[in-house]
Amino acid sequence: MEDQKRRQVEYHEKEHYRARRPRQADNSNPLIAWLNYYRLRKMMEMIGTPLAGKTVLSVCGGDGEEADFLQKLGAEVTMTDLSAVGVEAARLRNPALHCLCMDAESLAFADRSFDWAIVREGLHHLARPVKGLYELERVSREGFAILEGQDSLIVRLLAKLGLGENRDPAGGYVYRFSRREIQKIFFSVQTLADWRIHTAWLPFGSDALRYFPIVRRLVYPMINQPLILRILISRLGRCTLKALFLGVNLLTGRWGNCLIVVARKKPQLVHPWAWK
Repeated sequence: MEDQKRRQVEYHEKEHYRARRPRQADNSNPLIAWLNYYRLRKMMEMIGTPLAGKTVLSVCGGDGEEADFLQKLGAEVTMTDLSAVGVEAARLRNPALHCLCMDAESLAFADRSFDWAIVREGLHHLARPVKGLYELERVSREGFAILEGQDSLIVRLLAKLGLGENRDPAGGYVYRFSRREIQKIFFSVQTLADWRIHTAWLPFGSDALRYFPIVRRLVYPMINQPLILRILISRLGRCTLKALFLGVNLLTGRWGNCLIVVARKKPQLVHPWAWK
């Protein structure tokens, strides 16, 4: 295993994956639950057709959270990850999943093996992120989806100001895709019929406590005040924050830190003589 891949696996197995205890998202607050699955819901909206009965590949699936989400929609899901510990945890999370330890840059599946292939927050960990993207295209029949970080002028500025990271905790470079980069790649891929790109601002996850002292010192103490906390989790508070979130993204989401891409492939042409 390459050194960069080994470091990524070791870090995630130390910090995130547990062989007998898959991670569970903290959905106790309805607003947090809504944000946690925003990208997956938006992806399904962009796909536009139900995945029930479809074969779906979840690449860089970690300990199976998104694979579990897709399986509950009725899809027949196969998930892969380079971490054997993550794969074991995914099997424990949902025995209906088909879980395999596999390198996303070299998937051991034939061309067009799955109806859909999906990756969420996995390509940026790879040594060759674009190669992982091409693998999604290769193994899918109907299309594929990418949920990653976006590279934009504002995101780069925030990183320079210390409000974003260019290197992850495992020492790898955080690769972000730009709209233009996606368009150039997709225009060159002759198998694609069309694609949709959606970008948005999403708040930092819980790791912000570790990486951004200003959040630890100012933001969290403020929102954890009993009165403010009651307001935030009330129905009116949640609706207000949802409206604010959607409004900000309507106005500035094009430059946001979150990129959701759904690409649909052309039907495969079968020549008449192929059956002879």
